[in-house]
Amino acid sequence: MRYEYRTGVTKTKSGSKIWLALPVFGLLVGGYILITALAPQITVFSEPVDTTAKRLVAEKPNISQNRLYIPKINVDVEIVDINGDEKTALEKGAIHRAPNNGNPSEGGNFVLAAHRFQLGWNPELTRKKSPFYHIDQMQKGDQFYVDYDGTRYAYEVSDKKQVPSNASEIEQRTDEDQLTLYSCSLAGPDAGREVVIAKPIGTIAWDTGSPKLKPRS
Repeated sequence: MRYEYRTGVTKTKSGSKIWLALPVFGLLVGGYILITALAPQITVFSEPVDTTAKRLVAEKPNISQNRLYIPKINVDVEIVDINGDEKTALEKGAIHRAPNNGNPSEGGNFVLAAHRFQLGWNPELTRKKSPFYHIDQMQKGDQFYVDYDGTRYAYEVSDKKQVPSNASEIEQRTDEDQLTLYSCSLAGPDAGREVVIAKPIGTIAWDTGSPKLKPRS
């Protein structure tokens, strides 16, 4: 209510407060969405950069689950079979594309794909749903690892490139054994794909409680 000496006490319109609150609410919601979308770039929402590297030194290969570890970009995700539902599989980790074309134990082209950017309900979920967000930071010589059927395989990046979104040849079987990682461009699936090619360099054996590289023969 409001007092005015000539008219006395009068009621004010409550609707004016609502109209004042709406812009504030809009700013808060917009700010939250922006922070959530930028979560993979904001270090406060990420694990320490050496988390994956420390885990590889401290833990033996996972015999119950196939996993992908990339210390350079702090990736530690499950390798998931598509089983006819690619969308659901991608929500769980990196999917094994074209399984008939290769895997670590049988050779060929072992192809793994994962989301580059997928918005979640909160910053932490966005980060977890976007495991390949920093795939463009990988360089030749970077090493990463795969747990597959109880063995930990070591790989070294030999090439990286960008290809059109319809470049299906990246999934084809190869004469030489390799691992292919790929994800779409940050500009969207139609803008192309980021591709990383790696060669197997050996397996990881545990000796007196620590990992040792057993070079490929």
